[in-house]
Amino acid sequence: MEQNNKIIAEFMGVGKHYEAQSSNMFNQYHTDWNKLISVIHKCFDVANDGAMADIMHHLQVAEIGDTYDAVVEFIKEYNFLNEVEDNLHKPNNYKL
Repeated sequence: MEQNNKIIAEFMGVGKHYEAQSSNMFNQYHTDWNKLISVIHKCFDVANDGAMADIMHHLQVAEIGDTYDAVVEFIKEYNFLNEVEDNLHKPNNYKL
């Protein structure tokens, strides 16, 4: 749970603050709808079409644990895709 909250904090741009305190507001993403909803809003801002389906499903049944898990999975996929895209755009430094 702590690692997942760290992933969310980094996605939200507060990762450095997360590391500085072991017990703080960033540890509440999995228990506080107000904190989680702010993350969901950012997910909507960066999402491609259809990428929010799992989050939307869990929001409809209003189960915070499942919604939290869906948000974490969305962020992991988002981070992975951004890393792949960044690597594709880096110049190739190999010499022939």
